[in-house]
Amino acid sequence: MITIAENEQYSLKVDITKNRAFLKIYGFWRNKEDIPGYLEDWDEALKKLDGGFTLLTDASEMVIHPGDVRDVHSKAQDKIIKAGVKKVAELHKESISEMQLDGVSNESGMPKMNFKDKEEALKWLDA
Repeated sequence: MITIAENEQYSLKVDITKNRAFLKIYGFWRNKEDIPGYLEDWDEALKKLDGGFTLLTDASEMVIHPGDVRDVHSKAQDKIIKAGVKKVAELHKESISEMQLDGVSNESGMPKMNFKDKEEALKWLDA
């Protein structure tokens, strides 16, 4: 497992053998200045993955994000889709964050499914 970024807002890791990225979102991102290197971190992670990769996004600790942060999520999803993601499993606890990320994913066409259980999500990604 290669750690691309680890900070107060998120962690982004890549497992090259599984061709999978792991994103964990922490808390409330007030604005895009809270996450200055986010899109560049995704560029770095995507260089290490091959087309057909999978992504596990753990948003279980995420608090709803404002509009300019939503735009950053949208740009990241565009990069991920262009890089050839096969499927994305998203973990949620709060339905409000789930609805917000669903809105962004519906706009971008992200091939994702929501889960409450990490083991179920990983099983789905492995299938």
